[in-house]
Amino acid sequence: MDYTVFRTTALNCRKTLSAITKKNIVMYDVLSSNGELTFKVNRNDAVKIIAFFEEMCYTYRIVKQGGIGYGFLKLLKRKGLVAGILIVCTIFGLMGSRLNEIKVSGLKTVEYSDIIKILEAEGIKKGVYTKNIDKKHIEYIITSSIERIAFASIKISGMTLFINIYEELPPPDVIDMTRNQPVTAKKDGIITRMTVFQGTPVVKVNDPVRVGDVLIAPFIDVGGEPFEIRAIGDVYAKVYVKGEAVFFEETVSVTRTGESKLISELDIFGMKFGKPVSPYELYEEKIVREYIFASVPIKIVRHYYFELTARTVKMKFEDELSRLIELAKKNASAKLPKDALIMDEWHMVREGAGGEKIVEYYYEVEEKIS
Repeated sequence: MDYTVFRTTALNCRKTLSAITKKNIVMYDVLSSNGELTFKVNRNDAVKIIAFFEEMCYTYRIVKQGGIGYGFLKLLKRKGLVAGILIVCTIFGLMGSRLNEIKVSGLKTVEYSDIIKILEAEGIKKGVYTKNIDKKHIEYIITSSIERIAFASIKISGMTLFINIYEELPPPDVIDMTRNQPVTAKKDGIITRMTVFQGTPVVKVNDPVRVGDVLIAPFIDVGGEPFEIRAIGDVYAKVYVKGEAVFFEETVSVTRTGESKLISELDIFGMKFGKPVSPYELYEEKIVREYIFASVPIKIVRHYYFELTARTVKMKFEDELSRLIELAKKNASAKLPKDALIMDEWHMVREGAGGEKIVEYYYEVEEKIS
């Protein structure tokens, strides 16, 4: 139902309501408060209400208009929207058979961008007619262009191109037992334990080692003579992982001023109408995409710009210490390997070259370094 909401100042609200009712006008959501009368009527009765108020010399205003009819008229009044609707309607009839989306599944080692480059080289991109896509040809081009792909299947559903990739299985790691290669340290650490399958250990527990040091030599003693053989074994060590956080006495605090601006653009098949530009020098942007039609790539992209202001704030190290410890710990944790066994952890504070305070967080972990 289309409706109009009126508000008028009435000394005698009951008398006013009675007079309107006598004109066979149905009112809804009637509210009387502080000498003001608010009510809703059908759109067709709005003209009668206005005529009544003019006749009685009442002061009134239209508070709200709603319903499908009003909504449509409101849309038509928007600047440039009529031309936009005509463009949309024209393009709408051509879109049903055009490509809108490309979905690739089954990728493990191959990059999505590699597949897209192959498609673009063949003229396959958003906006092309789906009936012109040779599926068998594209399957052949993909499998012949990338060695790691064993098979590809293509399906077109509506305006979406589905590509399923089947990659070749990676070759197994085969150790060349004929090479007399040593086992070396991949990280710095202090040896905690080791298991030697072949070769001769040249380090022992509690020995410090650095990256590249030989842990197991590629030979064994046979009758007092060295016999060359590939060294094989697992060596574990205590490894130290460090994370840092630097304290700055002055920092910049950025907050919203409360001012904001909304700028919208129309996106049809990737073609954009309207160029959003922030009216603020320092701002935060939020983008919301709304599809006008669920099955057709016509969308409105709303850019919300929030003005920001920056100010310098002086900080105290004592107040920030707990936060800095957590930040340093987080940075150290990000470097921990998945299979590392944490043996100990601690933090310390030191001064940098410029006099700044640095919080360091350490993990002592046992890790395989061979």
